Amino acid sequence: MNHMVYCLIFWLATCPLIGAAEHPDEQAPVQQASPQNSIETLPLDELAALADVYAEIKKSYVHELTDKEILDGAIRGMLHNLDPYSSYLNAEEFAQLEESATGDYAGIGIEAIHLPEGIKVMAIIQNSPAEEAGLELNDIITDINGISTKGMSDVEGSELMRGPPGSKVSLNVIKANANKTKNITITRQIIHTTSVRYQLLEQQIGYAHINEFQIRSANDLSKAISAMEKQNKAPLAGFILDLRYNPGGLLDGAIEVSDLFLNGGVIVSTKGRLPEGNESYTATSGDILRGKPMAILINGSSASASEIVAGALQDHHRATIIGTDSYGKAMVQTILPVHGGNAVKLTTALYYTPDGKSIQDSGISPDISVEFQPIEKAQNGPVSTRAGQVLSDYKSDSQVMSAFEHLIQLMHSKPL
Repeated sequence: MNHMVYCLIFWLATCPLIGAAEHPDEQAPVQQASPQNSIETLPLDELAALADVYAEIKKSYVHELTDKEILDGAIRGMLHNLDPYSSYLNAEEFAQLEESATGDYAGIGIEAIHLPEGIKVMAIIQNSPAEEAGLELNDIITDINGISTKGMSDVEGSELMRGPPGSKVSLNVIKANANKTKNITITRQIIHTTSVRYQLLEQQIGYAHINEFQIRSANDLSKAISAMEKQNKAPLAGFILDLRYNPGGLLDGAIEVSDLFLNGGVIVSTKGRLPEGNESYTATSGDILRGKPMAILINGSSASASEIVAGALQDHHRATIIGTDSYGKAMVQTILPVHGGNAVKLTTALYYTPDGKSIQDSGISPDISVEFQPIEKAQNGPVSTRAGQVLSDYKSDSQVMSAFEHLIQLMHSKPL
């Protein structure tokens, strides 16, 4: 999956992805231009200046540029000057954003990090082509279709390993266990990824990490909790939700995840210039944990949708927030399709926690501040996160252990 650079929340109000979690065949209505949005007068002087600049670039710039290169740059600059989160998406970038939201793509089914010596396999999706071909954790991919991966960027590596379903990709791999090179040919297919990783810890405490809020995140988290309760042969006694290194994702995904743990009340509200930007989202009845104690882990890379969940459960006193201050991004982007299959990602509203707080630039402050201590030893096999960090042994993670011990204390102090 293409890793997003910015910590963003994507409010796809005009994109078919909204509402698709429950009704995938339905499309959300496209926003209609209201009278106040129509352009009454054109700034002729400014447009003339723009045309003059365009002509000079076309005529005199040291490198010859196409019309598309110049105009795309002009659009990107116009949006970039608004705020760090508004941007222009060409058709390929728009498709990648939609892919990121759904979690589906055509490829081999691995998560990896790029090292100087090549691409290291950090996770393999179950029943994926990679698993069937014998790719294993910690294998190092040194070549993709004969192209060396040394110094290769995340984007380039991802593009080379992806392709049409049914097509083949050839990988040279240094096997982690045998320390020998092997050539593996893998047939690409549609990969259905999950944003949720989970593990049943000791003392009947469940743990789940969400790496990005997608359409299916709430459903996948619900399934993870059910699977842990089945493994536990009893309801969970406590639960840790790990939102560290989660840069955001879909607004609907954050709302639905929050709703899993609340019986009512406001989850988040948004305020914008236009009426459609002013919304308040409330929880429905039903707490999936039945009131059992809960902790949420955050850090400086927890942003946007992550902060909506942490802020909602903190304001409702439903969970203890543990870790370090979050990123502080309370701007909502709407994806607006434009000519040529492109799109504009435009900030259209600000969001507020249930208590009416804006966390823009300040972030969510944890109830219990705990700095992360580096993992010293891997014992139980890696569970990769989206940021490339590895939780190999939860007892070696100071923040997870703080949450674990806090829940144990709560469990012993109140009846279950």
